[in-house]
Amino acid sequence: MRKKRSFLAVMGLLVGTMSFAGGTAAYLSKSAGEVKNVFTAGSVKAQLTEAHWDTQKASKVYPGQILEKDPVVKNIGENSANVFLEVNVPMRSIAVLDGSTGRKTIRENRELFTFQADETKWILLYQEKTSGNKKYIYGYKSVLNPGESTTPLFRKLAAVSYLEGELDASVSYDVPVIASVIQEQDGSKTMKEIYQEYLKQADIDQKEARG
Repeated sequence: MRKKRSFLAVMGLLVGTMSFAGGTAAYLSKSAGEVKNVFTAGSVKAQLTEAHWDTQKASKVYPGQILEKDPVVKNIGENSANVFLEVNVPMRSIAVLDGSTGRKTIRENRELFTFQADETKWILLYQEKTSGNKKYIYGYKSVLNPGESTTPLFRKLAAVSYLEGELDASVSYDVPVIASVIQEQDGSKTMKEIYQEYLKQADIDQKEARG
């Protein structure tokens, strides 16, 4: 009897996604279409795309597999903006194959995917472990003018070298990416200060939207 081969299934970008001006939720397709998981504060509009994301390849991901994933934000509004990206990587308590020794490691809580951020253009502001995930928040170092796009935060995702039976083959493991955009702030502020300002403004916008 053949054993069922376990795999990771990575969803594109499925997030409760809407702008404060009112928006809709959407899956990220393999084409470079508009993705709606963008939150804005102030008078700005933005678009998040991943030109090389392939949902077919992501439906069954095997140990150590590399996936193309390249989140980019474009300013489609009339005002300059500060841009942030949030990446949530799933974590599970698993044993993996040690690449140097070829031996099974002890079981511990690990990220199921890794990525290499472009730290020449993006700065890591926060990272924290949440329930079953590790959350990263990056800020784009340059102000994004109307019509401009960021460089990709990263270009590839690498699946952990997990062992058969360590993960539930019937479960999908999402790596959602969320863009947060605020109208250009005072240049004397740090990126962390600007992000905190975004959170405050977003909260005000939400309350106003609820009436």
